[in-house]
Amino acid sequence: MSLRLVPPAEVSRALLLLCVAAGALVSIATKGNVSGFAGGFAVGAGVALLFSRMKTGREAGAPPAEEDSA
Repeated sequence: MSLRLVPPAEVSRALLLLCVAAGALVSIATKGNVSGFAGGFAVGAGVALLFSRMKTGREAGAPPAEEDSA
């Protein structure tokens, strides 16, 4: 199975931010493997949030295209 066949999933930025915060807190509060997993989870969610922001930031900040009605 190719990854190209998997459709992108829409995820709320607030949910991603919550995942980053939860992963960071669990990483700080625990030791060992759980701490490492939670830290990796927080980094992964943060990267997804960053990519989401980069992708939609250009589209949201761009002025609307003017239509040529001539």
